[in-house]
Amino acid sequence: MIVGIDIGGTNTDVAVMKDNDFEVRTFRTSEVAANISEFIEKNWSEAVAIGVGIAAWLKLVPDGFRIVKAPNLSRIPEMTFSKPSVVDNDANCFAYFASRTLGYENLFGVTVGTGIGGGVIAKGKIYRGCGAAGEIGHTYVGGDRECKCGGRGHLEAYFGGWAVEGVDRKIETGEIYECEGFRLFCISLANAVMILHPEAVAVGGRIGGRLDASIIQENVEKWLPSVIEVEIHTVKDDYAVAKGAAMLARDTIFQTQP
Repeated sequence: MIVGIDIGGTNTDVAVMKDNDFEVRTFRTSEVAANISEFIEKNWSEAVAIGVGIAAWLKLVPDGFRIVKAPNLSRIPEMTFSKPSVVDNDANCFAYFASRTLGYENLFGVTVGTGIGGGVIAKGKIYRGCGAAGEIGHTYVGGDRECKCGGRGHLEAYFGGWAVEGVDRKIETGEIYECEGFRLFCISLANAVMILHPEAVAVGGRIGGRLDASIIQENVEKWLPSVIEVEIHTVKDDYAVAKGAAMLARDTIFQTQP
């Protein structure tokens, strides 16, 4: 048994992997994030490994990575595990899951939920740069609107779940595609495609996974040169991050993949 955890700004998802099957549950982050280690030990003491995807920025340090900022979390939870574990950015875990389930070795993954995250898969492995590679939600798109991270004019401040009023209704009615935030989102994706030139872009999260991939594709292509092609998919699995965290723990701990 490997436990995958997705610690988000609103919800914490758990995906328990046994062989290639998953059992999933959702909790409120405010109820469980004070001590994730204790929470896992209490509920899944028989786990042999733990993977955690957290909505936080990482920084490269001599002994690995450390969390330096979590814009949409009220606090960074205590994570000292007694079992072998892997902790990574939540969008990296999503991108890892999308890469393996969609079958692309070079992929850019984007999560749209409470906030917006991004993860880069290059030749089948997570590319982290100095730690925070792919954080598209905190790239500048214009204006002066304040972001939860303290910056201004960031994409997340226009299209994150906390920034779009009535987002669920707008997705249901299709109004979301007329929002300025959606236009900025597609421009940002096009910019990322030009920088990374991946085979595919995967969009997920509780908001992103409910968007229409064909509409995103059409709008992204408006901002790309005609010779640049990319396939855009939406991943309609709310537990993709937690599942990706479990898969990453399995592959890293038991197969020594970086």
